[in-house]
Amino acid sequence: MPRFTAVHPVAFTEEQLPEGVTWNSTYCASVENKTYCHWEAPTKEAVEEILKKYEVPYEAVYPVRLFDPATGKLEG
Repeated sequence: MPRFTAVHPVAFTEEQLPEGVTWNSTYCASVENKTYCHWEAPTKEAVEEILKKYEVPYEAVYPVRLFDPATGKLEG
């Protein structure tokens, strides 16, 4: 499944977890006051729809691919 990173100016709560899309992890950059959430979803728009549904502010959603340092290749 494609992966996406959503950049938020604030964090959101467990009660706002999405349905039908996998939220894998969140990284917090306290100095920048931002959170970076990694999702698996069929499309970028699916992630954006969930964030809008739960009124979670976000600056951007980027498609990302995992880099495997052992092989020197990007996934998929």
